[in-house]
Amino acid sequence: MHLPPPNQRVGNGWLEWGGADEIGSPAYWASQAWMWGEEYPTHYKLGRTLREELLACLLGGYGIPAEVGLAAYERLNAVDREDPARLECTAAATELLSAPLQVAGRQVRYRFAAQKGRYVAAALAGLAAVDEEADDVNLRDALTALPGVGPKTASWIVRNWRESDRVSILDVHIVRAARMLHLFEPGWRVERQYGLMEAAYLKFAAAIGSRAALLDSVMWMTMRQLPLSLIASFVPPGINSERIILPRGATPIQLTLLQ
Repeated sequence: MHLPPPNQRVGNGWLEWGGADEIGSPAYWASQAWMWGEEYPTHYKLGRTLREELLACLLGGYGIPAEVGLAAYERLNAVDREDPARLECTAAATELLSAPLQVAGRQVRYRFAAQKGRYVAAALAGLAAVDEEADDVNLRDALTALPGVGPKTASWIVRNWRESDRVSILDVHIVRAARMLHLFEPGWRVERQYGLMEAAYLKFAAAIGSRAALLDSVMWMTMRQLPLSLIASFVPPGINSERIILPRGATPIQLTLLQ
């Protein structure tokens, strides 16, 4: 892979490429996405059908560690394959989520079991009304009509199921990575400006020559492992929607990501 010089600007903007070894720089994300694509070109799908993908993504997300969400999905999906009507019952879905899960050799409780039980039952029952042949964006938008499925979860489903580069999963990790790059206006919030933030992310992916779906995966895997103190040193002042707190006495790390 050939990258531009570190001081060259990305597209016609003011953002510089930086170096491939500078965490969070455009060159870093481009190189990481390229390497991940070489090793694991198709790694998105969690389920064998759109219904299974909906179930998997609905059980993950904010406040649910990935390992816990996957354990819950495996339990409920096994039941759904045997008796689809059972999970469309709120009481049954809630009961399955309320029982302890085995994760890494220990028992853990699934958070929000009652709430997610209601969402699972209603969303699976409502999926029949969704046109599965719609294009990526329209499918995403249609999925948001299901209970418990917002733009982020719907984008996650479509990205996984279709390896789509036309949608973006703006979860906390992706938003933090984008804020490090100053891709978003300071006042933008996912709950109000999802479309604008998604467009900015997709434009950035295209500018560095990366598939949006791959870049999303790489950002998510990287950012969830970085210390919050390091992330906070990159984020513009006044941005607190992701609850990033810089520890008292910490000194912001100076890197040459931006001009």
